[in-house]
Amino acid sequence: MYLSLALALPGMGAPHADAPPAWAAAPHAVEPLSAAEEIGPAAQEIARRFNPAMALPDGDGPWPVAVRYSWSGGADLQARTVGDDGAVLRTERAVANADLDQRAWDELPAHDAAGHKIEYWIDGPGDDHTRDGISDWQRRWREAPGKTPTQYAHVFWLNRARGELVVQYWFFYPYNEWINHHEGDWEHINVVLAGPSHLARASAYRAVGYEYYFHGHRLETEQPIRGGDHPLVFVGGRGRALWWSGGHSGGSYPWAATYPGAGGGFGPFTVADDTRSPARILAADRFDVVMLPEPARLDARAHPDLSWLKLPFFAGQPQVFGNPPLVDRFGGGKPPRQPARRPEWNAIGSRPRWAGAPVIDGEQPTLARAAD
Repeated sequence: MYLSLALALPGMGAPHADAPPAWAAAPHAVEPLSAAEEIGPAAQEIARRFNPAMALPDGDGPWPVAVRYSWSGGADLQARTVGDDGAVLRTERAVANADLDQRAWDELPAHDAAGHKIEYWIDGPGDDHTRDGISDWQRRWREAPGKTPTQYAHVFWLNRARGELVVQYWFFYPYNEWINHHEGDWEHINVVLAGPSHLARASAYRAVGYEYYFHGHRLETEQPIRGGDHPLVFVGGRGRALWWSGGHSGGSYPWAATYPGAGGGFGPFTVADDTRSPARILAADRFDVVMLPEPARLDARAHPDLSWLKLPFFAGQPQVFGNPPLVDRFGGGKPPRQPARRPEWNAIGSRPRWAGAPVIDGEQPTLARAAD
């Protein structure tokens, strides 16, 4: 099956026009689903109908998986108490590895008796030390069983009165090996839907817009490459800065292209992300779609593996070993906070619009390659 392309490639200026699309410019009235809507079948059906296919830069992965991959190597959940100046006052085991899939751990304290913050983290399999040309992250990934492709979905109303609904698709990558290295990479896209002002069957909605997020920016488009109702996410991608390079940034893009300056930097040191020539395409139906409720409504007794949704949780080791100078100083080696504790949760337009333009110099891939 071939991907539909709703926009002629030479005219790809629309996402970068000065005026945002109507759904982005109109007044928002963001609200969560009601409790009844959240547990009803419609939300899951909607999330399943519009979930993306994903084009990967490396045929061996990594691809998005369940967060439980972080503790699949036997690591315990750790707690760190943080002082007012950000210094770590103490670290201790919070939950033993054997219990992480067996019992709820969502009610761990967020502060100690003195009022200091407590954060929770887990050291995922491997690290960025390299041997024989591959990192320990890659080696452990290749050796791990299972690795079911997984997308987390969270649904909320952008404007109920206008029947505007948003599905956030969150992607958890066990590690990021790009210009900077870090564990536990969270990325996402937003799919904006139009339909009735009450939650209804998926067939009642149509997609009217998409937000792709990467490296502190967003790209809005109404015309990504799609296969039916499923948009395609091109996962970044090759990049280089001086003598540092990487092959997997985790950023989410709508086309196979070079995105100049997408990775930040300044002057001659700006970094492009390159999603051309993906090595593997995973069709939308290859993914488990796991619903993320509002954190306060999570039943962690029924879903202990989602206990992290209520906590200040970081799925990754606190620091890595092979980053360029100053990257760690500015936080580039730390794992990001889980989605429900980020400003992107229940939000569109949560990062600045990317001011660049993609450079497209070849044919776009097709879903016919998704059978591999």
